[in-house]
Amino acid sequence: MSLRFNRRSLMRGLLGGAGVCVGLPALDTFLNGNGTAYAEGAKLPTRFGTYFWGLGLTDTPTGGTRWVPKTTGAGYEITPELASLKSVKDKVSVFSGFRVIGDGRPNLVHWSGHASILTGIAPAGSTRFDGPTFDTKIADAIGGGTRFKVLDVDASVSRKPVSYSTRTGNSFATSETTPLALYERIFGEGFQDPNSDNWKPDPSILLRQSVLSAITEQRQSLMANVGKADQIKLDQYFTSLREMENQLEIGLQKPEKCEACVVPPPPKEPHRSASVDIVNANTKAMAKMLAMAMACNQTKVFNFVHTAGSSETYIAGDSKIYHQITHDEPTDAKLGYQPMTSKIAGMVMQAFGDFLVEMDAIKEGDGTLLDRSLIMGFSDTGYAKIHAIENIPMFLAGGANGKHKAGQHIAAKGESVTRVSLTAQQIVGAPVGEFGAGGMKTSRPITEVMA
Repeated sequence: MSLRFNRRSLMRGLLGGAGVCVGLPALDTFLNGNGTAYAEGAKLPTRFGTYFWGLGLTDTPTGGTRWVPKTTGAGYEITPELASLKSVKDKVSVFSGFRVIGDGRPNLVHWSGHASILTGIAPAGSTRFDGPTFDTKIADAIGGGTRFKVLDVDASVSRKPVSYSTRTGNSFATSETTPLALYERIFGEGFQDPNSDNWKPDPSILLRQSVLSAITEQRQSLMANVGKADQIKLDQYFTSLREMENQLEIGLQKPEKCEACVVPPPPKEPHRSASVDIVNANTKAMAKMLAMAMACNQTKVFNFVHTAGSSETYIAGDSKIYHQITHDEPTDAKLGYQPMTSKIAGMVMQAFGDFLVEMDAIKEGDGTLLDRSLIMGFSDTGYAKIHAIENIPMFLAGGANGKHKAGQHIAAKGESVTRVSLTAQQIVGAPVGEFGAGGMKTSRPITEVMA
């Protein structure tokens, strides 16, 4: 016998003798016609992260550059603005010459670049993306079995938290913005040390799990009596509930011991300042915590923002922010580039180098955490003085459990940035055969860096 539902319906059942109820999302059928954990011996997991910084690196009006190696393939040389990558060079691939293809859409400054890299679609507006970011696909593919499907972090000390991760294009993830906030998120309430012998399940979780199993008959009846569009909505809704239950289930299982997991002491809150030395110190402190979060199997996926696209960072004591300097500083006639812009770019890249070194410092099995990870670093622009969306700096770092043939320089001639994005997704095992739309749609990963 089928059951009748309306927009106020609650699906009810019994769980352990207690009543439970689950509400319903807004379905077409309610509207009018107008639509008013580790297993023993399991392979160490692959992790993935994005690392973003604003204002690119230094190019010149004549086509010169302070960051692009002259050598292609393996054994590329370290350029002035890549000096911070020297100690991990063999674990980093450099991608130059890739661009955004807008298909007639305008270049939305400090927005079109990273929006296109992350979604594969040149955005129509500068406050939203026109699709989900690909990190969400990767999180769906590899992010299970941990407390946090994704961790979002912002080291920029901006006026409001910065995040470029979205499933809808309209709303963006909420980032942790200080080292202490990130520490409390990872190692505060709910954290279970995988190496502790004094482990007990959280009794409050027992009361919240398996709600869906108590309403099986009602779910089946509802699915059988709605249209195709509503079935899709309900499937997404119940899948989301199931994912939450799976997260709760993790809290009821004694975690596998993790050799590399060492819970760090809580950090002190730094002085709140957007000077580049403070932002870089935040980055290093947060990198340590992210590295340990992954080593302790708390997450496998993260998104990290060093500075926003229109970066507000500055050198302590200087009256101009980095963004303004990129536009105001003339090109030095003898040097052929903007010297102060290049200096700050090198300082910003120092943070990326420090970030990777922290990941590489965690020994895990016969390698390091960086060897088990793939980190995609990128910016919003190429030549910041003119807001160029050509030659946007992009990097893939880490071994991805042997899937990334690192240590190469891949030089393109105006090909779409989405080729790098697709490559990253396929390396870490996301089930995607093509990525992007319009002129940026591609099914061609960069196979030279894929093992």
